[in-house]
Amino acid sequence: MMQRSERKDAASNRELILDTASQLFQEHGIDSVSMHQIAKAAGVGQGTLYRRYSSKAELCLDLFTERFGRFAGDMKSEFTPALKQPVREKLAHFLACWIDFVGTELQWFNAIKPDAWCIDDNINVFQSEPFSFVIGSIKQLLDEAVANGEIRSLDAEFAAFQIATSMSPIAFAYFTEERGQSAEQLKEQYLRYYDRLFFG
Repeated sequence: MMQRSERKDAASNRELILDTASQLFQEHGIDSVSMHQIAKAAGVGQGTLYRRYSSKAELCLDLFTERFGRFAGDMKSEFTPALKQPVREKLAHFLACWIDFVGTELQWFNAIKPDAWCIDDNINVFQSEPFSFVIGSIKQLLDEAVANGEIRSLDAEFAAFQIATSMSPIAFAYFTEERGQSAEQLKEQYLRYYDRLFFG
């Protein structure tokens, strides 16, 4: 019974920590909130917090995973096999949604980068869930376009990889923050470029 109670307490602590952190992040921004503030606001000891999350980046990754899960679920429900629509339109819609998601969630990508997006012995950005999902979705659409005769035969996996890397959070931040482009301008350029590349 004690072990079951401990598991229940751990799950309760996790939800409390995540809810508290999410609220603090919304109010003050991710960069401005410390692990100490999260523990204090949640009413848990710092030891309890660090046993669950070794860093703020790890905590942010947990929150981001839930947000990405909703995005992936929405995309999967939209692109059902029964959807009778030219792949050209479906691909444009998927890419537009992904760019919007990256722009909306850029602070989360930046927050988890130290732990989750750097390549090391344990973590590889190219094997991360978001990257794998985007590549797989684009590859599926390109394969469908080839099968339907909408585009010429190509290495769909390689093409999907190139598209996904070009639309990375790092690239988005560079064009919007360093080059001064708006998210809408960047999205328009991406969509026009890949439409001409494959269907033009």
